[in-house]
Amino acid sequence: MSRVLLTRPEPVAGRTARQLLRLGYAPVVAPMMRMRAIGLAGVPEVPPGAVVAVTSARAIEAVQGTPAWERLRAHPVFAVGEATASAAKDAGALRVEAADGDLGSLCAHLLRARPGSVVYLAGRQRSGDLCAILQANDIPCRMHEVYDMEALAEPPAALVAALASCGPEDPLAVLVYSRRSADALIAALTRLDVHEGLVFFALSDQVAEPLHALGPCHVAAEPSEAALIALLEKTC
Repeated sequence: MSRVLLTRPEPVAGRTARQLLRLGYAPVVAPMMRMRAIGLAGVPEVPPGAVVAVTSARAIEAVQGTPAWERLRAHPVFAVGEATASAAKDAGALRVEAADGDLGSLCAHLLRARPGSVVYLAGRQRSGDLCAILQANDIPCRMHEVYDMEALAEPPAALVAALASCGPEDPLAVLVYSRRSADALIAALTRLDVHEGLVFFALSDQVAEPLHALGPCHVAAEPSEAALIALLEKTC
């Protein structure tokens, strides 16, 4: 399998595509979701000793360049993983610490640091409750929803073209990074009546859960893009 379908949104899909090209693959960029920035209403008060928590690079993208971010980036930023940490650094964050790629590891980092309080920049849809965990451990946390991910109304043309030419003799590898992207992809496959020729590579067991019924599905050893691409190279 040399062709690899990328369902994640831009601009990160383009970055991944360039990496896959360097590795000898033929990436097909077909995002199933798009980001809508919600932003912050005004500039939140950030008390001394507070830190910022982010569970997606999308949160950084949504607030970058705003007056709120200009205040927040001076505080320590605790990112869920390396990709989110890189986005925070690129956006001017002065001190950034990366967890190991999932909510549990981010909580563990914050519990060890014991900040005075946490400002959590979040998406509208979340797979866990960071604030509840921190508050249960006597760390005040205030969440701000700064972005939303919306499924596309129509399957992308690149997706339709790639599916039209895949089959048992010419399978298509599909990298899937989130549960919502998985659900959107399944809806598109059902609509297009595609049932074979796909091999899925999922970021986590949660992402993989609905994909197992559609074909072979491999799960990364850890929830990071590096692990996902390593799995792709090992398998293909």
